[in-house]
Amino acid sequence: MAGGGEGEGGSKLTKKYAETYLKEVREMFEDKKYKYDMFLEVMKDFSTQRADIVCVMGRVKELLKGHSNLIQGFNLFLPKGYEISVDEEKASPEEKISEFDEAFDFITLIKERDEHVYTSFLDLVNKHCGGAGRN
Repeated sequence: MAGGGEGEGGSKLTKKYAETYLKEVREMFEDKKYKYDMFLEVMKDFSTQRADIVCVMGRVKELLKGHSNLIQGFNLFLPKGYEISVDEEKASPEEKISEFDEAFDFITLIKERDEHVYTSFLDLVNKHCGGAGRN
């Protein structure tokens, strides 16, 4: 499914479709609320220009890995010429979940201990995801 920011019939995507999509993401991660929260954080970083489109695509691809329907739905919101490919995973889902959980716990610990360090860390991550965060 090609990206392009256009819905069915070439019309612009509606706010209703965006709300429906967010509801699907939230429901998919109902038992892992932190993943939905991270998805919202990625969208916030993009809207505040803390992350560029390439970085957002990489982060969304990782968050939605294993959920090709959600990735294909996200592709509809991307600008023309951009698309997240849906790859088949080679590693077991349990390994991926474990690695993600460990990373998330570590980042949460940083945020709880020192908000400034956490913000600096996010700035560094964004810079390495395609140059986001530059003034």
